[in-house]
Amino acid sequence: MHSLIHLALFLLAAAPAAAQVAASARTDSTRMYLGDQMTLYLEVLQPEGIAIQPPSLPSAGERQPEFLAEDKWDTLENSAGKLRLSKSFVFMAWDTGTLQIPPVSVPFQAGDNTDTVFTEAIFLEVLMPQVDTTLADIKPILAEPANWSDFMPYLAAIGVLLLVIALLLYLRKRKSAQAIAEPPPPALRPDELALQQLEELRRKQLWQQGAVKAYHSELTHIIRQYLENRYGILALEQTTAEILDQWSHLGLDETQAEKLKSLLETADLVKFAKATPPEYFHDRALTYVEAFVHETKPVVLPAGETEI
Repeated sequence: MHSLIHLALFLLAAAPAAAQVAASARTDSTRMYLGDQMTLYLEVLQPEGIAIQPPSLPSAGERQPEFLAEDKWDTLENSAGKLRLSKSFVFMAWDTGTLQIPPVSVPFQAGDNTDTVFTEAIFLEVLMPQVDTTLADIKPILAEPANWSDFMPYLAAIGVLLLVIALLLYLRKRKSAQAIAEPPPPALRPDELALQQLEELRRKQLWQQGAVKAYHSELTHIIRQYLENRYGILALEQTTAEILDQWSHLGLDETQAEKLKSLLETADLVKFAKATPPEYFHDRALTYVEAFVHETKPVVLPAGETEI
C-alpha cells in the first residue's frame, strides 16, 4: 500500500515538469520548387531536470520529404529555469503537388520516466517551374560601313572554289566513269539531336538495371550538350552555377533559368550520391528534360524567313 502511495506521489511530481516540454517545427515558406532544398527548424522547450533525446524523423515517401542533413542542438536562450533548444534539418522533395512533413517525435526523460512530445504536421506545395514561351521582339541589325577587308573571306572562297572546279574537271577528264559520292546527310538541329539521344537513353534502361549514377550522368551530359549547341554556353566544361551565370548574361528567360537550375542541381545530387530518389523519379527526370528541349527549341518560320 505504501509503495502505491509513493509511486502516485512520484508521478504527480514528475507530471508538471514533463507537461512543460513543448516542441514546434516550421519552414521558411509553404512553397518550394522540385529539386530545391529547404530547411525544417525544430525548437524544443526544455525545463530544468528534463533530458531531451534525439528526435525521430519520418522516412521518405512519395508525398513526404527526404531529409539530407541535420545540425547539432543549439541553445537559444535560458530563462526562468528553461532551455530553448534549436535544431535544423535540410530536406528536398521528389514529386510535385502537396508535400506533408509528418509530426516529428522528440523523446525526453524526466527522472526514471520516458515520454515523447510531437510537433504539428506541416504541408508544403511543391511546384515545377513554369516556362514563359512568349517570344521577344527581334532587334534590328546595326549595319557597319563596308571595308575592303570585309571582302577578303569572299575572295578567298572564290579562289578556293575555282581551284576545286579545276580539280574536278581534271579528275572528270581522267576518270569519266568514276561515281559521284553521295553527300553526307544534313546535320541535326540541337533539339533534334537531344531528343534522339534521350530516346536512346530511355531504351538502354540503365536505372532499371541498377546503374542509377550512369543514367543520371548521361542525362546530364545530354542537356549540357544541348545548351552548348543551342546557345553557345560552354556547359560541358562548367559547373551548374557557371552555366546559370552564362544564361543570365545572355539575357535569356529567367523562368527557364529556374527550371534549368532545378534539373541540373537535382541531377548533381543523384550523381554524387547525396540523395537517393524513389524509382518513379528517374523516368520523370528524363521527361522533364524532354519538355525543356521542346520549350526552348528554335521556332521554324516559313520559307524565306529566319529561324529563332
